[in-house]
Amino acid sequence: MRRVKIERILLATILAVAAVGWLAACQNESDPIRSTLNRVAKAAHGRDARAVAAELADDYRDAAGNGRAGAEQMLHGYFAAYEVVNVSLGEITVERAEGAARVRFRADLSGRPRKAAGLAGLLPSSSKYLFDVRLTRDGSRWKIARASWERAGP
Repeated sequence: MRRVKIERILLATILAVAAVGWLAACQNESDPIRSTLNRVAKAAHGRDARAVAAELADDYRDAAGNGRAGAEQMLHGYFAAYEVVNVSLGEITVERAEGAARVRFRADLSGRPRKAAGLAGLLPSSSKYLFDVRLTRDGSRWKIARASWERAGP
């Protein structure tokens, strides 16, 4: 695999995995936005790409140009490539509006790629990104509608 493709897989998945660290700091489980992210975190922790994709809006788009199906496909690849993923979040801000929310944060990522097929040499073991995530209301639930990111460091 090319490093660029692997990095796209990593980036498309970070949203799902990053919620784990953010939710550790959450105290209000009745918040519907945090509940959505909690479901994403639980699914990511269980390496369940389908359950993560279920929390994405039907018209989801990310910075890599993926829709919901593309993100799910990349999640499958990512979960297969890594044995362990750790995320530490900082600089978290949440802005709320009627029927929408914006969450911005820095994600410090580390992990252990699978040793099989030489993935450890191709996949990054650590990196930092700045994320900007939009959630929208879908009936009584909140779904992730947009995600963008930029590399913040090694």
